[in-house]
Amino acid sequence: MVFVQGPILRIVSKRFSENKLVIIGSVILGTNFVFFVSNNSIMIYGAAVLFAVGYGLMWLSVMSLLSKNAGTIYQGAVQGVASSFASLASIIGLTAGGLLYSLLGGTTFLISAGVIFTVFILSFRLLRFY
Repeated sequence: MVFVQGPILRIVSKRFSENKLVIIGSVILGTNFVFFVSNNSIMIYGAAVLFAVGYGLMWLSVMSLLSKNAGTIYQGAVQGVASSFASLASIIGLTAGGLLYSLLGGTTFLISAGVIFTVFILSFRLLRFY
């Protein structure tokens, strides 16, 4: 994740806008959850790499878009609220994911992939604004 958020993000942000990085990151993140269903350890390690890349590209780009749209006066407040909601979503998501996994097993990862792919489809609306 550190490697993605450092040198990789610096390189790709010169080639792609933040809104395109949200789209790219979300499709990578959704693909990672599909790979987690596999019992193959290489696929699982690949999924972990995809998670780091997808999350690193997507989340930092979302934060950048929020920061730019908030303006200088509200920038810190907007980023703080977004980080707070992200933390809350992590708590709820991990708890719900654990409960779902105990009930559904690997299907939980496919549900997660479906949610992220929905974000991927909805994120194309960003292209209209920038």
